[in-house]
Amino acid sequence: MSIEIRVVEDDEEWNSYLDHAATPTPFHYAEALDVLASAADARLHRLAGFKGQEPVGVFPLFEMDRGPVTGVFSPPPDLKIPYLGPSLVVRGDAPKRRRLDRQHHDFVDEAIAHISTRIDPALVQIRTAPGYDDVRPFSWASYEADPRYTYVVDLSKSPDELLSGFSSDARRNITDDHDVDYEIVEGDADDIRQIVEQTADRHAEQDEPFPVTAAFVIDLYEALPEGVVRPLVCRIDGETVAGTICMEGWNTSIRWLGSAKPSCDLPANDLLDWAACQGAAERGLTAFDLAGANNPRLAEYKAKFAPELVPYYRLKTSSRTMDVAVSLYNKLR
Repeated sequence: MSIEIRVVEDDEEWNSYLDHAATPTPFHYAEALDVLASAADARLHRLAGFKGQEPVGVFPLFEMDRGPVTGVFSPPPDLKIPYLGPSLVVRGDAPKRRRLDRQHHDFVDEAIAHISTRIDPALVQIRTAPGYDDVRPFSWASYEADPRYTYVVDLSKSPDELLSGFSSDARRNITDDHDVDYEIVEGDADDIRQIVEQTADRHAEQDEPFPVTAAFVIDLYEALPEGVVRPLVCRIDGETVAGTICMEGWNTSIRWLGSAKPSCDLPANDLLDWAACQGAAERGLTAFDLAGANNPRLAEYKAKFAPELVPYYRLKTSSRTMDVAVSLYNKLR
């Protein structure tokens, strides 16, 4: 039986498939996809593959026009979304390797055919989620597949075991008695606004773009189920000196935005990361994704939390109007 690609409009139906997906992220939620589409000024295609009536995969796509050129992205550019892309869906017992490979291959082939016939873009750009490690169907369809990396902390360890694996400076920053009265608490929409503004200011100091707006992040915070978007702030004498925004879902917390260099001597970011790990573990999550290990300077900081290096993939293909498509992509970035 062949795979059929359908567009899923119903939010509840889409989210029900995520509960059986192999590599879902909080950004895969139907509510998140709608916010992303609005922020990116894109047309959202929530594709799902079916074998008969049984779902076998989900694949959210964003169609974006710039002049006469159309691009398809997953995730959309300029929103600092680390991953999205396809995810296999398996309800019940997992099929044997040969059947699973064939099903996966057919699902991707049909999705690519849908993109080609229904949209016909000049450029397709995809970043897969960690764990989606079989990109052969895309390579066989002549997509470029470039490995990228993130760091993931194993939260199944006890706090003492986890802390013992940290670098000496991280342990010292976390366990020392600091000569300042500080607190780390979960925040709200106002804290999200301040975290985003602090992060934007820090990027501006380094002459780096930061296109994410507080309004966009607050829209996600308000649209998604409670607890998916978790702002965490460090305060000294009631003043927020640092903050980070995590995204939680399906056993993983993603350290998404924030963690700008604090304007104080307190190692606030180390303390925030430790608090985020502890809080996620207490809620039963098993992984803390530090969201990227591709920048040498940032990777050095993140490596001190004894994470595992985990790959994901950037997939890309372009039509014969490649020069125009590349120009489009650079403008979108």
